[in-house]
Amino acid sequence: MSEADIKLFQSIGLDDKRSKDTIKNKELTDLLKSLITAAGVQGGADKTVGNLLYNLATSAQAQSPLCADVARYIGDGRIKSQPQFQAMIAHLKEAGATPFNASKLEVDCGVGVTVTIDQINQAIDTLFQQKQTELTEKKWGVPIGDLLNPLKDTLKWADLKSVKDQLDKKMLALLGPKPQEAPKEKKEKPVSTAKVEESMAKITLTEDKALPPAKVLKIRGCSPAIAGSRVCIKGWIHHIRAQKKIAFMELRDGTGFLQCVLAENLIHPSIVDDLKREATVALYGKLTVPPPDKHCPNGVELQVDYWQLIGPSNVDLEGIINTESNVDQMLDQRHIVLRGTRASSIMKLRSIAMKAFRDHYFDNGYYEISPPTLVNTFCEGGSELFTLDYYGQPAYLTQSSQLYLETVIPVVGDSYCMAQSYRAEKSKTRRHLSEFTHLEAECPFITYDDLLNRIEFLVCDVAERIFKIDSELLLSVNANAKVPQRPFKRMDYVEGIKYCREHNIYKDEATKTNFEFGDDIPEAAERKMNDQIGVPILFCRFPAEMKAFYMARCPEDRTLTESVDLLMPGVGEIVGGSMRIADYQELMDAYKREGLDPSQYYWFTDQRKYGTTPHGGYGLGVERFLTWFLGEEHIRNVCLYPRYTERCQP
Repeated sequence: MSEADIKLFQSIGLDDKRSKDTIKNKELTDLLKSLITAAGVQGGADKTVGNLLYNLATSAQAQSPLCADVARYIGDGRIKSQPQFQAMIAHLKEAGATPFNASKLEVDCGVGVTVTIDQINQAIDTLFQQKQTELTEKKWGVPIGDLLNPLKDTLKWADLKSVKDQLDKKMLALLGPKPQEAPKEKKEKPVSTAKVEESMAKITLTEDKALPPAKVLKIRGCSPAIAGSRVCIKGWIHHIRAQKKIAFMELRDGTGFLQCVLAENLIHPSIVDDLKREATVALYGKLTVPPPDKHCPNGVELQVDYWQLIGPSNVDLEGIINTESNVDQMLDQRHIVLRGTRASSIMKLRSIAMKAFRDHYFDNGYYEISPPTLVNTFCEGGSELFTLDYYGQPAYLTQSSQLYLETVIPVVGDSYCMAQSYRAEKSKTRRHLSEFTHLEAECPFITYDDLLNRIEFLVCDVAERIFKIDSELLLSVNANAKVPQRPFKRMDYVEGIKYCREHNIYKDEATKTNFEFGDDIPEAAERKMNDQIGVPILFCRFPAEMKAFYMARCPEDRTLTESVDLLMPGVGEIVGGSMRIADYQELMDAYKREGLDPSQYYWFTDQRKYGTTPHGGYGLGVERFLTWFLGEEHIRNVCLYPRYTERCQP
């Protein structure tokens, strides 16, 4: 642990924990130090500058060649707000490897733009005119977000604190002093629902028996084709906006969203006071087609004539997370975050992707296998194993199911599995996990070129299938999603070394040391090369010393292996594969070279004794595939509950 680095990071405003966590990752440490130098703030900086530099270092554009240029704008305070930072990230993504264009950056990020107090007040006055009725009826009861959010759009580059201060003054002048709230008694969790249930007990709603019986439906079954039907929909309140005589509710049931309208005797004061977001309800009413200028999901809305409360939601929900919550807090409350529109859409797309992978394999004659995840051998490397006691004997959580898949190719031919793998990765990069969904395949009687073609076909075919299943959902998460063009670029390891040397991608950025043959190109440099080239790359033929014991050698050069990594722009490696050693003696020699006990692998070795064949396979990280295809910045966003160094909860 470098005390000097910790002090440096603390001097730019990072807290003690984040500073210590950062230096555990050498790549992140080196990158952040270089950005601090480029920003010119090594003598210290305020917390805003430090946090923006840290966010830049951990962003999806961290390897952009323009990072040093934009860091100077952070260091001298020309880029200082969150809207400016997000615009800067978008600028880096668009710019790619093109030369730095200061003028365009400044226009894109509002550098030098000054929003005056008069302009802020004018925008507030315009907003008040638009919301006059709501302000008159609800006064201070109007949610502050309903006022601030439109102002953020109108006053894009304004200082948010100044906007909030002026808004408070205008509200005070228009509405008078804010009513004093009685001190709220602090409640211990779990919060009692007695108050809600007591209030709801006072409501007497009776279903009109003269109405037609309601057909119970999921939201996905609601469409203009059944407009006029009376239905019953059960779900969670995603959002509610209640006025004096009418309430607009957006209902969510996991299959979609439905706009619902409650009016007249269905509106009771307790709806405003106690019926909160995420409460579960049963709504009865008629499906109607709204006017053309009113957008509603599914093209219909529900005119409610009767409703029932199934389960209340407590008011403390609104304080659990907000837009200012840090990453750890968001992950601690992942069960709440998952209910959000984007997170839930990603979970649905994850399910769609799993179906697309399985459909690809079944349509192409593969059989799915379920290998064990408790094992007594290792496949990739002993240092990454999770060890456990198995009835008094040492065992491990599997790193890969490849060896077991190889044993079934004489049984079923082309085979695949989709199972969890576990690796004790100490890395905390945006693409590493300790537990991940591992899609692996093994294929007999193929050549190395066949292997490359199959990997390429898999990725393109699955991407196309996801589009066909639900393109609307996919594009709502990543508007830039597209099926990659075939064929992919094929680049040998030696060509990669040459590319890095010719394009100033260094083994050590500080000393400008070039890569040499035999060096492992680390994640940051590999991703920088991939992003500069800008297309999928089948990175081929690595030196044997760098790869696992079971990989077959190239017949034209025995120092190289018939191996491949698929690199995707923005993420890097998402697939690793190779042809496998088919010769019995060659495999025995590989055990000896790696210091492995062949007796532990007898069942694997027997595949070479009883009917060996040329064969190959690969492993794809499903989370990495999704990170790439959904355009996410971090792999944890596509996991239900991510597991990585120091996180095994909730």
